[in-house]
Amino acid sequence: MSAEDTVTMFENVKRICHDNRGCKGLEFATNVSDLVIEEVGDGNLNDVIRILSPSFNGRNSAVAKRGPPYIKCLGPEYPLTINRNKVEYDALLKFDSIIPGCVPKPLYRSPDENIYFMEDLKGYELLRRLLIKGINCEEAILKLAQNIAQVHKETHVSKLSQEEKTELTEDFKNEEMVALTKNFVFTAPFVNGEPTNQCADNVRPLLPQIYDAPNVLQASERMRILFLEKKECLVHGDLHTGSVMCTSDGKDPKMMDIEFAFFGPCAFDVGMFLANLIFTFYQHMSTQQDNDTHRQYAYGIVNLGKQFVAVYMKQMTCISGSIENFISEVTGFCGCELIRRTIGVAHVEDFKDSEFGEQEALGAGIRLLQAVDRIETVDKLMVIALMLV
Repeated sequence: MSAEDTVTMFENVKRICHDNRGCKGLEFATNVSDLVIEEVGDGNLNDVIRILSPSFNGRNSAVAKRGPPYIKCLGPEYPLTINRNKVEYDALLKFDSIIPGCVPKPLYRSPDENIYFMEDLKGYELLRRLLIKGINCEEAILKLAQNIAQVHKETHVSKLSQEEKTELTEDFKNEEMVALTKNFVFTAPFVNGEPTNQCADNVRPLLPQIYDAPNVLQASERMRILFLEKKECLVHGDLHTGSVMCTSDGKDPKMMDIEFAFFGPCAFDVGMFLANLIFTFYQHMSTQQDNDTHRQYAYGIVNLGKQFVAVYMKQMTCISGSIENFISEVTGFCGCELIRRTIGVAHVEDFKDSEFGEQEALGAGIRLLQAVDRIETVDKLMVIALMLV
């Protein structure tokens, strides 16, 4: 985006916020000339902006989110639907109606400008960054397990009439965002020579274990089909440690970045999140300074991953089929996420200062896809993924 376009966007945000100052949460926008804009976040897809009024007494800010008509991290040559802005706002409303406070409070959406406003989570940080720093986030992670399980349960096909299921499926069809996940999670990383794939030099020697391994490729294809065809409940669609914010002491989780929400398999959210805890494990295991402390934290993350699934399973009483089959699905989705975040287009910041973290995480993903049919408990998932004894 050019500097001129950025200025225009900022002025639009101010105007829209001021024009809708009657909405709860936007009362601070009484004087448009007093409003200040700050860019926040470095997302792959969207522009995220804080708007505030320094002179207003009380809650004096909100966050605006705008989806450009392309994938932000790849550029205009990769077009992307602007309808994702509406889907995300609708998903925030839906999640908040099921569990008030589990997401930033949605405040207002301007359909003409493709911008929506939500609660400003002042004092909150990305869960991923707290985990990188070694903060105890057990309370947030277990509460998150309860929250996403409750969303899944309340929107599960077993609790919906046919009319309700049809309506929810249609409202969250989200075809272009589902296609984006299909392409960049389940397809491109498993295609040798795909131009959008990126990997470190020390990861490259592991690639034949994917591209020359029919069992790994077949497993990823099965997960792709399951992702597209299993219509089970409303899922977040991109649940990871970078799409959750919580207080700086690791409490009160808020799910965000829900533009991928769709009606799909509940195991997808669980597997994606579990993979990102595995990234945390390898980040701390590979930190050389004060390694004993980091290793203890890493082993705590393993137990927390097991607890996350246990809490989810206790809350989520509507799983379709056997528990063993559910864990197998979680395993497959977890493996695909581990692989795509190490050799695909979107990597994680956990390994910014780690020489071998991505290499280890990729190995874990490969092992999970190789063993997906043999894993029926989360304990076994962790043992195989992390080669624990």
